[in-house]
Amino acid sequence: MDNERNCEMDLEKENRPEHLSEGDNQPEEGAEEAKDEVSLLQEQLEAERLKAQEYYDKYMRALADAENQRKRWQKDKEELLRYGNMPLLRKLLPIVDDFKRAKAAIEQGGDVSSLLKGVEMIEKRLLDLLEQEGVKAIPAQGEMFDPRFHEAFSVDESGQYPDGTVVQEFQTGYTYLERVLRPSMVVVAQTRSTEEE
Repeated sequence: MDNERNCEMDLEKENRPEHLSEGDNQPEEGAEEAKDEVSLLQEQLEAERLKAQEYYDKYMRALADAENQRKRWQKDKEELLRYGNMPLLRKLLPIVDDFKRAKAAIEQGGDVSSLLKGVEMIEKRLLDLLEQEGVKAIPAQGEMFDPRFHEAFSVDESGQYPDGTVVQEFQTGYTYLERVLRPSMVVVAQTRSTEEE
């Protein structure tokens, strides 16, 4: 009986296929393919996460660099505004020295004509320096009144000059690089008064 049983088992083994059919094996292969796909997606996700972190780090560095550059520019701007006049001030110092020498000469009782000549030389030197720096006197005497450059201080109604002509200049006006630093204070000719109009 045991022999029969053994024979039957042997027959079953022989008749049993070594490999399962494709249909029977499908769930195992599908699971392995799904695992492979999940692993691949996880690897891709990790790679993209690393790229995103790298881009974020670069962005943060660029942001910090931009902020540092802005601070440097602000500091440079403040220094320029604070110390930008130093070259001009250096040029003015010799003129201050000339005034001190003129004052000392007056205190020592120097000749008035030579003192006047010295002061005129200092004035010319100062005006030359201002012109080199872009400061120019506004022409006024004999010019037509221009409210952009002249400020009417008074009116001359004598009738000796055409209307709107600058008859006299009380204070010289100046421009700096085409902008008015100070308008000229002038007397303007006007034949008829504003009350008659």
